[in-house]
Amino acid sequence: MNQRKLYQWVRKVSKTWSGFSRHFQENVAVFSRGVAVSHSSQIRKIAGGVPGKVDSQRRRLQRFIQRQIDMEQFFGQWTRSIVRTLKLNKVVLAVDETKLTGRFGVMVIGLVFKGRCIPLAWRVYQANSAADYPQEGQVQLILNLLQAIQAGFPDGCQARVLADRGIGTSPDLMRGIMAMGWTFLFRVTKQSKIILPDGQALTFYDQVAQAGDRYAASGTVFKKRGHIPGHVRVLWSQDSKERWALVTNDPTLTGWEYAQRMWIEEAFRDLKSHGWRVEQAWLTCPQRMERLWILLVVSYVWLLLWGNALLEAKGGSALKRLPDGSYIRRWSLFQEGWHAFQRFTLHFVT
Repeated sequence: MNQRKLYQWVRKVSKTWSGFSRHFQENVAVFSRGVAVSHSSQIRKIAGGVPGKVDSQRRRLQRFIQRQIDMEQFFGQWTRSIVRTLKLNKVVLAVDETKLTGRFGVMVIGLVFKGRCIPLAWRVYQANSAADYPQEGQVQLILNLLQAIQAGFPDGCQARVLADRGIGTSPDLMRGIMAMGWTFLFRVTKQSKIILPDGQALTFYDQVAQAGDRYAASGTVFKKRGHIPGHVRVLWSQDSKERWALVTNDPTLTGWEYAQRMWIEEAFRDLKSHGWRVEQAWLTCPQRMERLWILLVVSYVWLLLWGNALLEAKGGSALKRLPDGSYIRRWSLFQEGWHAFQRFTLHFVT
């Protein structure tokens, strides 16, 4: 995809979102570009990054985030756009929560992609408040988001779901994902047990005693909470301080595939301190923050795709030479895209 086509990518894909007005589509196209120009999540700065009078654009943007929309429908349409753009029939999804300066918690499900993660669905709620947490609870919240994503998949598209132990130590979530016909690879707590075919119960984390060792077994997990059939993997890499205790329903996985879960943390850094500074969006309403995230995520993914296109074309920034003589990219995929967007806008867009 050349740079001129990339510049129009958001406008083009937004027109395919059924169930959404042209006004909504145009707002997403205009203000996601404003996010990239302003490098900010603040309403005033985003409005200043698009053509027109700043006060008028600010009011327009405020109306956008105030107006209710069907977020589940958007997640399905957005997912369809991403899967079609990347021409995927298999995906790996990461689930994680991030906090925004103690004000909000955001549960995010994203598509892992070349060291980063493309957010496909999210839910915002008041942080550190049990009373304000979504009434359906964490497991059903995640399953609802996964089902909204699944609605955007083409027929036959399969998914694997990755989650850390704070989310993954859940028989109910495992059952829900299996009911969707998908696979999971979850990190679980150190105390988790497997019941082997001979009836022996083991704390499988303890079966690896030193770095470099690994353990694999099949049986049922969660002795007291459900007897889920599964396969356990305990891995301890030489450069890690602790082991991974993993559970999956896919016997073909080694467990090392779990490393892709960390890519969602890189995406959070991009959306926060390394990119759009989402924590500086001084909103107090979780639902308005959810709608602002539409613009932040669309803009973020747009630049990821731009950076990826440059690297596939052997372009991008000069490589950085390390002391051992090897070379690494100087910028992340996101930063490659953002700098390319700046150069293109400066030279080709009036």
